[in-house]
Amino acid sequence: MGRQLGVYFTKEDCQNFLDFAKTTGNVVALPWKSPTSDFAPIETVDDKNLGFFLFNRGISSNLVIRHVAQQSYYAIDSLQSSVIEFSGSSIRDRTMFPGRIWAEFTFLIKERTALLPKEPEFSKWYDILANWIKKHSERVVWTDPIQRKESIVGYAGKGAQKFYDSGGRLSINPPRAKQSENLLGRILYHGNEPYAAYLHDIARRRLAGPKERIQLTCQLCGDKFYYGSKNVDHRVRVEDSTIYCPKVCPGCGEKRKLHGGVYPPTHSCGWDVMRSETYRQRDYAPIDKNELLILMRYLGVEPGSPLV
Repeated sequence: MGRQLGVYFTKEDCQNFLDFAKTTGNVVALPWKSPTSDFAPIETVDDKNLGFFLFNRGISSNLVIRHVAQQSYYAIDSLQSSVIEFSGSSIRDRTMFPGRIWAEFTFLIKERTALLPKEPEFSKWYDILANWIKKHSERVVWTDPIQRKESIVGYAGKGAQKFYDSGGRLSINPPRAKQSENLLGRILYHGNEPYAAYLHDIARRRLAGPKERIQLTCQLCGDKFYYGSKNVDHRVRVEDSTIYCPKVCPGCGEKRKLHGGVYPPTHSCGWDVMRSETYRQRDYAPIDKNELLILMRYLGVEPGSPLV
């Protein structure tokens, strides 16, 4: 299984990250491809090499290189090699697009019959680099327009922060023909009030025991669940005080059965999620009035006021 961390890094941010990576061992930065099998290490980051592989010779000798005959160049097999892929951000029309660090921690044996884990030190090295990024960058968050919940989409370096403060925008998706205003992230700076409230809310939900949480009742299927829990079946849409229930068919209101751990997108009544003309919004139901008052007091919201 692989892991990745989204980053918003300018050229200067990439150089700072590379300089740190080299202090963690016998580390070299290798380009995506090379005209020969001898990959010349990258020492200085510029606009042409914002992306590269990090290879720590002190923890592994596992570097698999393959020849791409049609284009006549050599490439590093990142799935089989013990390398960390890094890519900085691109900028277009005053919009910065995310890069990432990514690594795969298993490899396929020659017989292609099983996956084996790569070196334990390789995973620890990845964590060192990821933690450095988190410590020296600011969180970039995106607000779900439906649930009004914030999620971390990446980390912005100092250069990216200057770009953002000067009026630049941060996209949460790779470049496209036209960017949606709904798919833009924002930097949540340390020390400000929204950031403190964000951390407080996360801590409260994680530390609260089941008895201290607010139990809600789904008006469609009758199930009970705790607000803020990692419930895969029910979600609270706070802007209109409703509960989403995937257990009930939006077309006819009958309960649906799980198939392979998910609720099927179609139903015997003819409802089909891919055909909008059959869709009738019956999978959201209002929160019970008494439970809503308890939930609002739990969230510190005055009765009669919107939840958000």
